[in-house]
Amino acid sequence: MKDNTIVVIPCGARKLTQPAQAQSMYTGSYHRMCQRYARSLTTPDNIYILSAKYGLLKMTDMIEPYSLTLGQPGCVTPLHIKQQAVELEISDRPCIAVGGKKYTDLCRHVWRDCVTPLQGKGGNGRQMQWMKAQL
Repeated sequence: MKDNTIVVIPCGARKLTQPAQAQSMYTGSYHRMCQRYARSLTTPDNIYILSAKYGLLKMTDMIEPYSLTLGQPGCVTPLHIKQQAVELEISDRPCIAVGGKKYTDLCRHVWRDCVTPLQGKGGNGRQMQWMKAQL
């Protein structure tokens, strides 16, 4: 993988109940597996979590717990994600988008040519099996 490639992973519904770093906030098994897979591809500095509330998060960003999923009123928009990517200076970098269709579709608004390794792998269970096999 190229050194400047970023990996974007989804947030998760299961969360801690107190403020925490983004890398620790999401406690569900799907998010945890996506994070493990992303860490096998690159360093934590190049991993971003795509949060329905906050948008693109660095692993060490401190956030509050929330209850919001992509598609609900009040969640981040493609324009918001694009603006964040520009501010973070990652909009021109190669991207690997790990996650389900809602998340990868959102990533494609910023990174038109992003690689989506889980596409066509089935539901979350099959995706988790595939990621585990790659580790």
